[in-house]
Amino acid sequence: MNLRLVHRRLAVLMGLAGLVAFAGGAGFEPVSALLATLALGTALFWHPDRERSTRMERLWLPLATLLVVRALWHVFVIQDDIVIPVVDLLLLLLAAEALRSLEAPNDLRLYALSFALILASTAYRPGVLFLVAFVSYIGLATIALMVGHLRRQSERHEIREVPLGRSLLGTMGALSGLILTVALLVFVTFPRVSQGWAGRGETMATSIAGFSDQVSIGEHGSTILGNPQIVLRVEFPDGPPSGLGGLHWRGRSYDRFDGVRWTRSENLPPSSAPTSWYRDRWEQDVVEQRIFGSALDTRVLFALHPALEIDSDNGIQPLFDNAGDFVYWGRGQPAYTSWAPTGPPPAEELRQPARGYRPSDDHFLQLPRRLDPAIVELADSLTAGLDNRYDQAVAIRDWLQTFTYTRELPATARETTLSHFLFERRAGHCEYFSTAMVVMLRAIGIEARNVNGFLGGQWNDFGNYLVVTQNEAHSWVEVWFPGYGWVEFDPTPAGVGTTQIVSSWFWPGRILFDGVQHRWNKWVLDYSIDDQVGIFSGLLGTRTLEEELAGTITSTEEAGRSPWGVLALLLLAAAGWFWVRTAGPAFDPATQMYLQLRTASSRAGVGVTPGLTPLALVERIRSERSTTARAAERVVDLYLRGRYGHEELGESELREMREALRVARRTLRDRNAE
Repeated sequence: MNLRLVHRRLAVLMGLAGLVAFAGGAGFEPVSALLATLALGTALFWHPDRERSTRMERLWLPLATLLVVRALWHVFVIQDDIVIPVVDLLLLLLAAEALRSLEAPNDLRLYALSFALILASTAYRPGVLFLVAFVSYIGLATIALMVGHLRRQSERHEIREVPLGRSLLGTMGALSGLILTVALLVFVTFPRVSQGWAGRGETMATSIAGFSDQVSIGEHGSTILGNPQIVLRVEFPDGPPSGLGGLHWRGRSYDRFDGVRWTRSENLPPSSAPTSWYRDRWEQDVVEQRIFGSALDTRVLFALHPALEIDSDNGIQPLFDNAGDFVYWGRGQPAYTSWAPTGPPPAEELRQPARGYRPSDDHFLQLPRRLDPAIVELADSLTAGLDNRYDQAVAIRDWLQTFTYTRELPATARETTLSHFLFERRAGHCEYFSTAMVVMLRAIGIEARNVNGFLGGQWNDFGNYLVVTQNEAHSWVEVWFPGYGWVEFDPTPAGVGTTQIVSSWFWPGRILFDGVQHRWNKWVLDYSIDDQVGIFSGLLGTRTLEEELAGTITSTEEAGRSPWGVLALLLLAAAGWFWVRTAGPAFDPATQMYLQLRTASSRAGVGVTPGLTPLALVERIRSERSTTARAAERVVDLYLRGRYGHEELGESELREMREALRVARRTLRDRNAE
């Protein structure tokens, strides 16, 4: 077997693994990635001779010089990200080393260049692809190091054939597994410190129609296409609530409508209800949501309404604005926990006479200047005879739900008007329905506003969380009830495509892959000290401070029955049994002091061999270190009396033996120093 060829191929595969790892974190410029892949792929099967390799080096040098100049240009002139230009230089050097002759002693350079790619990828937020590449790199590196060692030893001893048996391959595989296990233990023990820092790998903001400073119903002549891009992942620590498909993930509200566009007014006065209203007068049960969001171009925190509290988990700073929307400051993808009541107040309570604080009429009763009078007449006719705002809102909502939902936009600009939607077309997308309901409610004097967010989602059985995509983008209505705050109403027909799923052969696989990616983000990229405490608490079956305060664990016995705690106890018991079985017998004090004398004599240059008896040791010390002989003789005499004379040495004899050992060791050191 040609060990040089095997070793070179392993080193090249390490380079390919490093390239894939970096692609999983930051990506590449297509040209450099393609050329590097072709060069490394060629190096797996073709290697030039020495003469051709020398000629090729004349080509690599000017190319490397150009890339160095390019990197300096990025640093000093345009002041751009330096990592990508440096990585392109690394790829060129890696390709040059991989395409050298097999006789070239470039093992360390190949290792260093591929490892540099792995390190560079950690400056970004690498995904699951990095994990696959990293595991492959560890396995390849272990095998390459061992094969390289065998190659050098075989060449040194002029051995032509070196068999690689199954036992050796198994040992290398076991060593790779051990290295990965140790790396995992180190990672679990030492969590990430730079929480909230997205690094160069900060996810680019995602633009979604409806989550900007305005929303328009004036588009026409096309179709709203589905988009399976995932924007939210929601976990429910207490278990998923019922009716997942009807959960409204509230994002942003709009108060001003000009007949075509919804916008947010500047200098909006406070228009949100006190949190105490929602805590005391809504459903008392609370649903906890652990939300992992994508970075959007508008910094909105999505959650179930009303959000009683939002707690940031990764360094972002939530902010409750005047409209009652949650925004945030900070970089990176938002991860946060929100708490909300499980439902609105009972209908009987909302039917009570409307008294108390109301938000600004200038903003939440505002109507377009050129509103069709027929819309006002329609609102009056739908609510005739109803004496409370709840029944009036329900009447308008139920009437709109008799319309047809469609993602087909109106054909012409004339057909985009609200009047055409209500009286002629009677079909549209969700923003038409929410706009119509808000306008009609305002026309009869009820404060209302348009709200955008997401509706429902897809449940991921693999990760036990809700996947919310851009397909679930939705618009609905919030109506003001004095004493209760904003209550949501959804006039869009239920179950008619509002949560359209892109049906294609890869969708189930996409959900599965997203489960893997979500766990990677949660337990690797965003691993924090809180996660570390939680893991060790679970392993040891102990209580956390929060559990102590909340009383969630009722007894020590329940904590001890944790499966992780039982596993930890079994591992500790096995380790203790192994230590007892393998540990040698404990030496008595006299034997320990005699062994120390042998060690000191050996260090002083006295020829101490494994079979040297105690009396022979004294004679050798007397012949070579006469000044030490008297003290050494006393140590050995007491040792023999206790070891073979079956005498029980008392404290005075042991003290005498220690003093003699101290004198012997000092004289041995002094003589050795001379």
